[in-house]
Parts: sequence; structure tokens; C-alpha cells
Amino acid sequence: MADEKLSKGLLDAAFKKKSEEEEQKVKEEDKATVGDIITFEKDGQQVEAIVTSARLQNSVVCDMTIMEDFDERDLDVEKTVVAHTNYSIKKRSDNN
Repeated sequence: MADEKLSKGLLDAAFKKKSEEEEQKVKEEDKATVGDIITFEKDGQQVEAIVTSARLQNSVVCDMTIMEDFDERDLDVEKTVVAHTNYSIKKRSDNN
């Protein structure tokens, strides 16, 4: 009986985890593409960047130097990778 309860608990946990993962997936039409301007949080700051590569499955590569105050922000890098779940699209590229 204890084994059945343990098995049921493990199955329930697995289904819950899978369900949560499915909810976090971003629809294709909501993903940024090259040239889009996105916003996201980095190092406690709201950041704006242009997408330079969208070939990764779960994220995009973007360039933050488009911000006029990039040099004053004291960010360590010019480019970064952002998961699809962690950004919002500010402006779509004219090429889309």
C-alpha cells in the first residue's frame, strides 16, 4: 500500500512538473525574431536590446548597445542571451 501511495505521488509530481513546463512555453508567434526590439530585466535594470540571432530553441541573442545610455549602465557585456519567457517585444522589425 505504501508503495502504491509513493508511486502515485511520484506520478502526480511528474505530471504537475510537465504541466508547468508546458505553461511556460512561448507560442511561436510570440517569440522575437532578428531585428525585433525587446525589453527584459538584467542585473536589476530594465534593459532594451535588438535581437541579433533567434536560432536557439529556447532563447534569443541580443545586443544591448542600442540603448543611448548603455555606457552609463555599467553592464559587463554588450550582448546577452535571453530566454523567450523572460522578455517582451517592444517593437517588431519591419522585416517580419
